[in-house]
Amino acid sequence: MSRPKKIIPKESEIQATILQWLLYKKIFCWRNNTTGIYDPYKKTFRFNPYVLKGIADILGILPDGKFLAIEVKRPGGKLSEWQTAFLQAIQQYGGIAFMAEDVKDVEEQLKTYVK
Repeated sequence: MSRPKKIIPKESEIQATILQWLLYKKIFCWRNNTTGIYDPYKKTFRFNPYVLKGIADILGILPDGKFLAIEVKRPGGKLSEWQTAFLQAIQQYGGIAFMAEDVKDVEEQLKTYVK
């Protein structure tokens, strides 16, 4: 008998769950879309040259005013060089920035900031 395959949620599903939790905790936050705009004539995505590379998936402001940046990855996912640099920059300027694979990661990282 074969083992049932473990279902790994899509990154967008993980993001949605995290956003719902943040909103439930009354944290001002939003999904930061950096995919670009699809150009049907060129059949490619056009990217804004002014968008930061590696910017986190979820941005927000904690109740104490600290900036929040969460890079969401599927379980086992790895940060790119640009994503690591972005999270480190936020931390250097006093913000809270981290990678999360699920809502439990967010709860753990924010336990001192959220009731």
